[in-house]
Amino acid sequence: MENLFIEPTEFSPKIIFDVKDRKFELVGISRPEDVIAFYESIIYKVENYINGMINEHGDFNGFKFHLKFDLSYMNSASSKYILQILDHFKQLFKKGAEINVDWYYDDIDDQIFEDGEDLSDVIKIPFNLIPRK
Repeated sequence: MENLFIEPTEFSPKIIFDVKDRKFELVGISRPEDVIAFYESIIYKVENYINGMINEHGDFNGFKFHLKFDLSYMNSASSKYILQILDHFKQLFKKGAEINVDWYYDDIDDQIFEDGEDLSDVIKIPFNLIPRK
């Protein structure tokens, strides 16, 4: 499977999905005009990768995945798709993989911090809530 790289715009985040190094990054602002069109292709790629991993490997002990979310803003529609992305990685977490989620926020931005807490509570994967410096 090929890596995924999407350049950021004024309204959409940078996406890096490095399948070899098992890294997924979403960085910037997430309020795309057509949130469905933007996120559906990303979710499709993640879903295919996860399903392929599950079919290829029975045991995920020793597998590590790093997810980085460094958003300065996200709208509510984006948060629904981010939850779907996390839910796909949760499948590997439930099978023994180590999923490291780094969620960055500004000290003065309670909303992004609370979004990270809420997503962590819903998805039941531990998040590292990290203040930006």
